Amino acid sequence: MELFDGLPNVMFCVKDCEGRYVRVNQAFADRSGRATPAAVVGLRACDLFPPELAASYEAQDRQVLVTGRSVRNQLELILRPDGSPGWFVTNKVVLRDERGRAAGIAAVSLDLQAAPSGGVSLDRVATVIEVIRTRYAEPLTVAELATVAGMTPLQLERRMRRYLGMAVKQLLLRTRLEHAAALLRSTDLVIAEVAARCGYYDQSSLSRQFKRILGYTPGEYRARFGPPSS
Repeated sequence: MELFDGLPNVMFCVKDCEGRYVRVNQAFADRSGRATPAAVVGLRACDLFPPELAASYEAQDRQVLVTGRSVRNQLELILRPDGSPGWFVTNKVVLRDERGRAAGIAAVSLDLQAAPSGGVSLDRVATVIEVIRTRYAEPLTVAELATVAGMTPLQLERRMRRYLGMAVKQLLLRTRLEHAAALLRSTDLVIAEVAARCGYYDQSSLSRQFKRILGYTPGEYRARFGPPSS
């Protein structure tokens, strides 16, 4: 834990398989409205964060535990110390016991807006992320997003790769996939409608990306993680 205690913009936590926090650093406690890490231990995300955010974290945790696949460079909303939501990049891995069975999850999240890199602010990159998160269903182009950020397309691509490890189009595709997965988990919309709402040209485009990244077809994913009625 000492490794993360001196990093105020990095949240670290360990959860058990029931979603209870086992260890957290001070940055995590600050963002969850608790004075000390000890005050967080034993609680769940639903005890600390707004319902819509907590549900997102818990769904992601279940997916990591069920599939055994780590989460890398996942963009998500987390509350900052002042209570405002901000964009973070999160990595999550499964923790296993001596028999190789899943025993919990470890997660590290970096605050994009607060994190420094060579003295260059990430505000403009955060602006692009916000546009993608709110307008993901539109046919956005790199040139349009670069204009929003006040950069050239090449400058934007370099910043995105430096800070997020991915191209602008990759971020847009991941965001669309994230929202498609949420609709599959929480609604009974037909898959073609899910695809249309999330900016895919057709159902087959969604299915190809879903299978490639998550390892399931949309139908398989809904059957496993969706509402009972589906």
